[in-house]
Amino acid sequence: MKAASAWLAGVPSLDIPDLREVQRISRALLNRLATDQGLLTRLVGEVRHDPERLAESRVTLLLNRLSLYQAPDRGFEIRLNMNPRPDNQRVPHDHCYAFATRILTGGYVHVVRRRTNGRDGPFTGSDLTPGIVTIERPGSAYTLDHTMVHQAVMEPDTVTLFVRGPRRKKLSHAAEELMPPMETWPAPAEPGDQAVESRPATVDEYMMMRDYLIRRRLIN
Repeated sequence: MKAASAWLAGVPSLDIPDLREVQRISRALLNRLATDQGLLTRLVGEVRHDPERLAESRVTLLLNRLSLYQAPDRGFEIRLNMNPRPDNQRVPHDHCYAFATRILTGGYVHVVRRRTNGRDGPFTGSDLTPGIVTIERPGSAYTLDHTMVHQAVMEPDTVTLFVRGPRRKKLSHAAEELMPPMETWPAPAEPGDQAVESRPATVDEYMMMRDYLIRRRLIN
């Protein structure tokens, strides 16, 4: 495991302007994690004992995620996404950062859309036209810049590795008129709290995510 730790510490910075280089670095990182079950198991186990990673492990209206590794000095974070909510996947959205992902189990229809009102700021569904449509399966991988708008309608058993780069804009955006109703958002962590689009996972939810990964033989 010392070699694995040294390898993670040696991953180059993703705080760079060249998206092709971001893709190259990210793909090597994701490929290694996808084929090293021991390292993936260790990273998932460490979340429970790291307050920062546990706080960044979240339950969202799209899916659940674990924050496996944080490297703010090199501009990236590694996540593991799971438990997608297919009915909430239909909203076109962008991100504040470039990211790369690799599918471990399941799959999805992935739609990258073209903006007709410029590349920055809010948009609606009428500001978008279809671009590229792909079917993603285990082993598929891709990288998107922060300017891209996309949506991924996932199968229920989909698990993906995800590496995000540094924030490139203040806010992400989604087609607000297409947002799922509040009653489909994740339940609040505490009874009486208001439902939100994204909140930190509880320890019990972390344990359920870990067990979910064990049952699918993605970790030991």
